[in-house]
Amino acid sequence: MSDWDPALYWYARAVGRMQQRPATDPTSWVFQGCIHGVPPTITETNAAFSQCPHGGWFFLPWHRGYLWYFERIVRATIKEIAAEENITPDPSTSWALPYWDYALNAPASRPLEDFTSRALPAAFRSPMMPSEPDGTDLTIDNPLYLPEMQVPQADFWKTPHRSLKTNSAFEVLPYKDINPFVAMSQTVFSATHSRRTVQPSFGSEITYTSMEHFRPDKFGELESVPHNQVHDGIGGWMGTVEGSARDPIFWLHHSNIDRLWSSWLSRDNRNPDDTSWLDHKFMFFDENGQLQEPTPREFLGVDPLDYGYESLTDGTGTRPVVVPPAPAPAPGERVLASAAGNPRQLLSVHGPTEVSLEPAGDVSEAMRSMTARSAPQTLILTVHNVRTDVPPGTPFHVFLNGPSGELDPEGPYFVGWISFFGAADVGGTAHDHGSHDVSFDVTDQVQRLREQGLLPDGPVTISIVPSVSQPVAGAAEAATEAPAPQPSFGSVSLTTV
Repeated sequence: MSDWDPALYWYARAVGRMQQRPATDPTSWVFQGCIHGVPPTITETNAAFSQCPHGGWFFLPWHRGYLWYFERIVRATIKEIAAEENITPDPSTSWALPYWDYALNAPASRPLEDFTSRALPAAFRSPMMPSEPDGTDLTIDNPLYLPEMQVPQADFWKTPHRSLKTNSAFEVLPYKDINPFVAMSQTVFSATHSRRTVQPSFGSEITYTSMEHFRPDKFGELESVPHNQVHDGIGGWMGTVEGSARDPIFWLHHSNIDRLWSSWLSRDNRNPDDTSWLDHKFMFFDENGQLQEPTPREFLGVDPLDYGYESLTDGTGTRPVVVPPAPAPAPGERVLASAAGNPRQLLSVHGPTEVSLEPAGDVSEAMRSMTARSAPQTLILTVHNVRTDVPPGTPFHVFLNGPSGELDPEGPYFVGWISFFGAADVGGTAHDHGSHDVSFDVTDQVQRLREQGLLPDGPVTISIVPSVSQPVAGAAEAATEAPAPQPSFGSVSLTTV
């Protein structure tokens, strides 16, 4: 699309109109955002608020319904504006919600400035917009724009914003952080996680009739990458469950997640056939503000309801150099090594944080025996009690015994990601109740490192590194002198099951 393609222009006009409506109006910007999550500044209540299910198998169909009713509201709003301004032909008759195909361009030997698909689209980065579609003279306020701000916890909810360095013409996140290859390679929609077994799946864990708001330890592959990574990379309100739907880019991000679901189905994969999934009722509001209660059964197929996608193959992933470990079960019974915070360990948003695990006995011998081909057991690396005050504006990479200077996500020491989407205690009241554990099955990786001579006997070191290093407060790029975000964890352990 051009910067101000008619689809983006009319989206901006509709968002501006929706933002003017009272928060009690189901077709207003605030009300629609609250269906996903409610910031503490909102005092209105409604049974439809804070519905979004994360970490469960309703994640995809619920967000598909959310998108569909939102699109109807936007289209009706465009029709309303066009009628007031006597615009013909009516632009609403051909308007559809675009998708942001951030994985369209895989890395090549070109300079970084050529990687355009992972940059926030231009229409979301400019404070001003044109007065007509495809215009170039930017003269009016742009409702799609959110400023970059680094704010303290107490001021986080005062103004919708994004993290520093987001509104640039360069990539929000590196390709390796949003490559959907692993998710698209799964053949099972959802599975049940147990203590000793984890079935990797495209969608998140089976929850039967339960639609919990947030289950951070049960993400499926698609929800982990690229969904959570994009939320983390944009940060600000987009980095929280409560505020993300108030960032206009949220809807184009989720449109792409929905497209990846259609693409996955086009590869002869199948949705669940359990009636507890097919017939569960959701709560949405249509363009007339009327309550609707659709079920997943109404939103299925490669081309569901009345829409389809331009491409089901572009930007659907390329094989990574190193495929990260599979999701891990809950931490095991035998602790091989651990490290505790004091009482919490802060993670630097500017560079690596290294953690040395203290062995409980001969950890080297234990790791050798655990990964012995004759009687292998599962090695689990867990970062416990992950949380942050405000979204850090980046996911974090985890490495096992990676030497300094070799902390490359495409290298052999890479373990996986820590996402802080949903882990922000912005109100300062959640304490450890707002934290979660992140576990990785490192059995095969430890075996490979030993076979390659890359894991010598001795101390075990874990490096946790921001994917996109954040600017230091007070630097030229910083919008304020606010303190840096303070992501943290409680402890790290290496255990067996």
